[in-house]
Amino acid sequence: MDFKNINIMVGIAALFSTVSLNSYSGDLNDGHLHKMLTYEVKSDRKVYTVLTPLKEIVPQNLKGFKEYDEYAHSIMMSDSSQVFLTKDVGNNFVVYMIPHHESAIITSLGVLKYTQNSEVKNLADRIIRAQEKEVEFMQKLLESGELRGNDNEKFLGKMKKIMTKMMKDMKPYADQSNDADEVTKNYLQNMIIHHEGAVNMAKEYLKNGKNKELIKMANGIVLSQDEEIKEMKEILKKAN
Repeated sequence: MDFKNINIMVGIAALFSTVSLNSYSGDLNDGHLHKMLTYEVKSDRKVYTVLTPLKEIVPQNLKGFKEYDEYAHSIMMSDSSQVFLTKDVGNNFVVYMIPHHESAIITSLGVLKYTQNSEVKNLADRIIRAQEKEVEFMQKLLESGELRGNDNEKFLGKMKKIMTKMMKDMKPYADQSNDADEVTKNYLQNMIIHHEGAVNMAKEYLKNGKNKELIKMANGIVLSQDEEIKEMKEILKKAN
């Protein structure tokens, strides 16, 4: 399967499409879905895939933390990358993890604009830098065709279950204002849940994965994001 050609085909289809929902979205409550469905993505390209270069993912015209938050959710919920799924554990892990990382990058860029908390700014900057590198690494690995032959049909269901729980637990930022304290709290609360989702997905991959580079990255996610979860909980405690 030539994933590069698939990416081009999906990109062409994007000209005639709007953001649609991933297969796990049916498990989300109506209120949460309504917030996502009524949000119009502020971008020329309305559908992205896991192979879209990261610089093309983040639009330049988002206004307010609410738009950053909603756009990040729409990236995770888009079904445009479903065509890349196979039976391979590593392949499916990165197809789920790439938009998960992109969402963290987008909300972190948003919080940098609106928070006044220096600890949160430092944290968001670290998240952006670390996850940008990991997105680029996963895209290269996916496109290389190396993630083949380690089939496990049950693995995909586990990824879906983790993502569904995470999306249910996260609370979209509903305020039209950009109150620095409210933005900071919402970012921390959601990013804790978001990181927990990444850690759980990485742990599932480590149970089944065989690609040495991806195992190294997954171990790094578990270690670094567990520490960041602790850090965020401490910052949130002080913010409250």
